[in-house]
Amino acid sequence: MNTKVTQPLVPLAAHTLPWFGLLALAIGVAPFAVADATLQHPVLGLAGLVLLLVELAITRLLPGLRQRKSVQVMFDILALTIFATLMSAATGGLESHLLALYLLPMTAAAIVLSRIGFLLLALLVLMAFLLLAWLTPVNILSSAFVIRLIGTVAPVLIATGSISILMSHMQRAEQQIRDLSATDALTGLLNLRAFEQLLEQTHQQAERTGHAYSLAVIDLDNLVEINAAHGHEAGNQMLLAVAQAVQHSIRSADTAARLGGNELAVLLQGAEPAIAHTVAQRIRNSVYAGTISVANRLLRANVSIGVASFPKDRFSARELLNQAAQRMQKDRALRRPADRP
Repeated sequence: MNTKVTQPLVPLAAHTLPWFGLLALAIGVAPFAVADATLQHPVLGLAGLVLLLVELAITRLLPGLRQRKSVQVMFDILALTIFATLMSAATGGLESHLLALYLLPMTAAAIVLSRIGFLLLALLVLMAFLLLAWLTPVNILSSAFVIRLIGTVAPVLIATGSISILMSHMQRAEQQIRDLSATDALTGLLNLRAFEQLLEQTHQQAERTGHAYSLAVIDLDNLVEINAAHGHEAGNQMLLAVAQAVQHSIRSADTAARLGGNELAVLLQGAEPAIAHTVAQRIRNSVYAGTISVANRLLRANVSIGVASFPKDRFSARELLNQAAQRMQKDRALRRPADRP
């Protein structure tokens, strides 16, 4: 069963759901406070209040749960659902005026859970309604029960289902915006800002675990000459062709980026120096094998590549990137005489 929590919304839900819980507790205490005649099974109502109060306290006080917001949210939604069922059972079953409490967990699920998770909770709520029907009791096979069930459950599902669909569209739009802000418009690779963030995360994890990773910095040597001789459009075509060659040459776990101008970079996850140099050579061969056609002329790119690896090169993430760039400069200086006609 996939009840995956939508991660960007977890902090929002973690701050919002306690207020949902406090609201539910206030509503649940009311029948006890005013000696409501509809309170037919006070033990069930008291059990619901204690369960929700204990859940809210434990998930906020235990360090292991306090730091795991997604687990905290799942417990909150489940506790609210059980609470709504117990309070409804305590105050008349399907005749209860507290059936609206199901709006709280359903609304939370619509906001933060995946669509499958929301549908699973909706199924759980439907089963809770059947349980309440058994406690009321009513004939669940009668047309009167079916009409009552539809009239009670349908508004909740329609309202919260609409919220779920709206949130899904909003999340897709937000993801598209994040993707656009993180990618280079010409090549489709990560841009410098996004690449630096990923590199810093990878470096911190590597320092904790001791795992290796490598960086390759790639420079398109003859881009200036291509721009001067054939125009910037030809230069853009060549840069795009090189970016595609790089993408085809790296592993699925690796990430390519455009650092700016004619420089690209590749983050090689878990790569020891030997693997990194093998990938770098594959990139060099793939780029050299490709050409673009400009004004009936075939143009070929030349690239210089520098590689740095952690933990062999004991640097910070930024220093490691600079080290790879310096080695790329050395590679270009060594290769430049051979590149000249």
